[in-house]
Amino acid sequence: MSKELRIGIVGAKFAGSFHAEMWRLIAGVKVTAAADLDEKARAEFCRANGIEKQYGDYRKLIEDPDLDLVDICLPNFLHAEVAVAALAAGKHVICEKPFATTLADGEKVVEAHKKSGRMFFYAEDWIFAPALIRAGQIVDKGGIGKPLYWKGKEAHNGSHSPFAQKLKFCGGGSLIHLGIHPIGYFYHKLGLPERVTAVCTGGMEKNLVHKGLEGEDLAIGIMSYADGVQAVVEGNYVTRGGMHDVIEIYGAEGRLEVDLTFGSPLSVYSVRGIDYAIEKTDFTQGWTKPAVNEFQSLGYLDELRHFVECVNGRSEQAHGTRAEDGFAVLRIIEAMYRSHQSGSAVRLK
Repeated sequence: MSKELRIGIVGAKFAGSFHAEMWRLIAGVKVTAAADLDEKARAEFCRANGIEKQYGDYRKLIEDPDLDLVDICLPNFLHAEVAVAALAAGKHVICEKPFATTLADGEKVVEAHKKSGRMFFYAEDWIFAPALIRAGQIVDKGGIGKPLYWKGKEAHNGSHSPFAQKLKFCGGGSLIHLGIHPIGYFYHKLGLPERVTAVCTGGMEKNLVHKGLEGEDLAIGIMSYADGVQAVVEGNYVTRGGMHDVIEIYGAEGRLEVDLTFGSPLSVYSVRGIDYAIEKTDFTQGWTKPAVNEFQSLGYLDELRHFVECVNGRSEQAHGTRAEDGFAVLRIIEAMYRSHQSGSAVRLK
């Protein structure tokens, strides 16, 4: 491998764009190729990010002998397919959430990873969010006593991607799209729960707001551990006013709260509105709290930097980011969907 890690991004839309932005801030790496079926989007993405090689077919990208690592920023249903192909081609892989949309596809990724001898990184950014890392340090050092009860949610007013509307493309609704973040963070901190329970809206006409969405627009789950600790997760598409990411931890001797998206130190009042506040805001007139380094605050920069350190042998891969960890998070989500359908708890151990 060359000293400079050469990266190919598959997917030229939203996730690909902020990954490219973060890669530019990391020394010793260069994004040299991108793939996307949309020729216009691909060309603009490559122009904006100074990317030399363009491919309409991701298979051509993973065949590129000059690439070391493939960064998958695609709709959910393509994650497993591209990951398996990239691993088989001898590339290291980074994959955005979810790990896959079905357990069967997830098992294929785990098997491909074992055979490949390459590194696979499940990109759960909350694990690397600076505020959550500091919160974890406080908890681990006994700052709030024994943690008893954890709560976490991600919420906004709904995805407009056509691939988020149908179950065959996304594998679910707000749970697999949004609730997956607190689930991944709690798995990172607490491990695999003993059992889970969940309730969701029913999709389509049974949803609260999004009647054309096949998946749920509200999901609430409970991760129960053998020592009595409970972790409640929520993912919803019924929240107006911008992305809302929150973690609360209640201990025997204190409590801790983290507001990842509305915790900005910057406050602005504008009559006409400003150009941007945070993701999914409807408007920016009046008082807003614009994000400062939004994607860095959510952990993306430190996440990708950690992955580079691992590939270069300078760091041990963090718990919660391995292929088996991505599969474990998918198992939790699948069990929560089964709990919703059956109306009872589902055991994982």
